[in-house]
Amino acid sequence: MIRSLLNFLAFNAFIMLLPIFCLLAWGWGSPDEKWLMRVAFCALSPFCAVMWYFLLSYFVFHRKASYLALFMVLVGGYAGIFMLLRSGVIAF
Repeated sequence: MIRSLLNFLAFNAFIMLLPIFCLLAWGWGSPDEKWLMRVAFCALSPFCAVMWYFLLSYFVFHRKASYLALFMVLVGGYAGIFMLLRSGVIAF
């Protein structure tokens, strides 16, 4: 049980710190690290946005975020990633 809790916390910490990791890897990383951070950014950044929205709405605005709002943030995040890939800002 403790191991699954630690895995859960490590995964959430990685998602919350993903924007910082991506900036660091794109600036100073090796080509493999840059590729890995591009993939991680495309797959996990919408989840990062959902978690940041959830935390801001709960701790700053002192209200619960609705499931519809969280779903729309997730869909909007993937739509944004699709647009970035389509326009060529992020290329593999």
